[in-house]
Amino acid sequence: MVRRIGKSLDVTVLALFMSWLAMGCAADKADMNESQRAQIRDSIERRMQSFEAAERALDGEALIGHFAESPDFYLYNDGERLDRDAMAAGVRAAFPGLRSIEGGFSELQVVVLAPDAALATAVFRELITDRAGNTARQRGAATWLWKHEGGEWRIAYGHVDHYPDSGAK
Repeated sequence: MVRRIGKSLDVTVLALFMSWLAMGCAADKADMNESQRAQIRDSIERRMQSFEAAERALDGEALIGHFAESPDFYLYNDGERLDRDAMAAGVRAAFPGLRSIEGGFSELQVVVLAPDAALATAVFRELITDRAGNTARQRGAATWLWKHEGGEWRIAYGHVDHYPDSGAK
């Protein structure tokens, strides 16, 4: 378990992790040609569209299906670490009380790390309406580590932060 000790340590740990990740993926990525990398980027972009469509349709099970079924999975949601069971329970509890989620992701960037791994980042703006007609606008940023396992791309790790949004651009 990593404990938050201070911002400078967090930056150092993040830098070391990213260096380790880059070194570990360098050989695999070097063996891939641009066509293969483009194919992976396209696959992740399609999975992101599917993810967003499931969210907009309020289809909790389809949304949950985008996440890896692994004991190593976790998602940081507004600073809270969730395992897959907690994330799925949250989706299943929240979606029935919603009327709609409008808006979506923009500035999607996909970096291919290896033949079986890609990092996706995006920002989002959403208008959420509950069954009573109450609305909340939010914006934020998200990061997903996609892994190709069992013939399908799934999210193995995620991070998302939500902030109130006035709606002004």
